[in-house]
Amino acid sequence: MPANLTPEYFNAEKAYKAAQTEDEKLACLQHMLAVIPKHKGTEKLQADLKRRIAMLKDRLERHAKKKGISYRVKPEGAGQIVLIGPPNSGKSSLLAALTHAEPEIGDYPFTTREPMPGMAPYKDIQIQLVDLPPISREHCESFVFDNIRGADGALLVIDPGSTDPVDDYQMTVEILQEKKILLIPPGEEFPDANEGSVAVPALLLFSKNDLDPEGELTALTRELIDTNLPIRPVSIHNRATLDELTATLFGMLRIIRVYTKQPGKPPDLEAPFTVPIGATVLDLAGIIHKDFAEGLKSARVWGSAKFDGQVVQRDHVLQDGDIVELTM
Repeated sequence: MPANLTPEYFNAEKAYKAAQTEDEKLACLQHMLAVIPKHKGTEKLQADLKRRIAMLKDRLERHAKKKGISYRVKPEGAGQIVLIGPPNSGKSSLLAALTHAEPEIGDYPFTTREPMPGMAPYKDIQIQLVDLPPISREHCESFVFDNIRGADGALLVIDPGSTDPVDDYQMTVEILQEKKILLIPPGEEFPDANEGSVAVPALLLFSKNDLDPEGELTALTRELIDTNLPIRPVSIHNRATLDELTATLFGMLRIIRVYTKQPGKPPDLEAPFTVPIGATVLDLAGIIHKDFAEGLKSARVWGSAKFDGQVVQRDHVLQDGDIVELTM
């Protein structure tokens, strides 16, 4: 059976031959595998591409280990949320719109080849977003799943205008399940799962909402996708949707902001502590320093107390925006 290779494949092959570095060669090989026609006539060529990709990845990973390079992004800020999804879903554009990061953005698959972190501001805190390489049956970096497992949450980004957004969603979820990663609605209890599985709070984002002004694609995709995840349409060109998303991310982390003050001095309102919802005065003291928790004598609270500056017990549950004065 003839291969019937497309012009897009030959262009990718030409780029591969012109590539100067192994990273560039790997990206070209992945692109070739993504665009090659999938039929019996190309099975040997597909197998050869996969073999070359595996060899090149192994060489690059061994080189990275020698140089001490890690592809696990260290958490920073109030929480870490990863951007996941199929190729060309709009993850990198979203990262650029929400943070000061400058990821490589292209209209071809597998533009993102390593984790790209950025900090998204929300009021007076920063939430870390990490754009991960795409999830695909053709190719997926192993470190992608390590980053998802270690994150506080995930945004599964789907383009409703893609060839088959329902298949994009199902494929992504199935691959994650095979890796024992379950996406669950934020705030939901960990479901019954096989031993070793990890549940990650997640939202389902419909990207490029500006290309669907009437909302027809969004409504159709919402109807066809079988999911229990909250769905949020978003556009990088609509600031309101971005601001709403950032506020949703804060709620997704299930944290609050708490400010501290020293006796007789004004509170520090520029660098709040972030603590889990339900945290107490004693929990805050332990986060500041273990000696505070051990020697805490009293605490005064402005905000959630019955009146400003009220002396409260160590088990007083804090609320977002509280100001706390600890006395040892």
